[in-house]
Amino acid sequence: MSTVEVSKPAGKFITVTRTKTDSVVAEPADRLLEVHDPGVAGPPNVLTVGTVTSGTAAVSITGVAPTQVLNFVLPVSGSYAHTQSVSSATWTITHNLGYRPAVSVVDSGGNYVVGDVNYVSVNALTISFSAPFGGFAYLS
Repeated sequence: MSTVEVSKPAGKFITVTRTKTDSVVAEPADRLLEVHDPGVAGPPNVLTVGTVTSGTAAVSITGVAPTQVLNFVLPVSGSYAHTQSVSSATWTITHNLGYRPAVSVVDSGGNYVVGDVNYVSVNALTISFSAPFGGFAYLS
């Protein structure tokens, strides 16, 4: 394969003719023209699914084309129910889910309550309320 460098004056047309074929390409001078010889096609890529594990979400490709392996790390979801039996304005919950879950709070009378959720880590959180009470927190 060879490379041909073409310079063109502004406002002019250029014509590139590839020898040994009948192909002719003409473009206005204000456009970039690239001519590529694709060469001989290589073998098709074979991509297979490798490992699928749990943890922090990630994807990786191993191997060298044309044989490669796609590996996944997927987060595992779960749920946790917390019972706050002693009235408190701040609930401290260790859930060990490994991520920051959505939180719903219900008081002992069955009413939904809104609190200020603070994620201490991926395994613990606190919920602060304006007044102390007991009830349930549902995490998912």
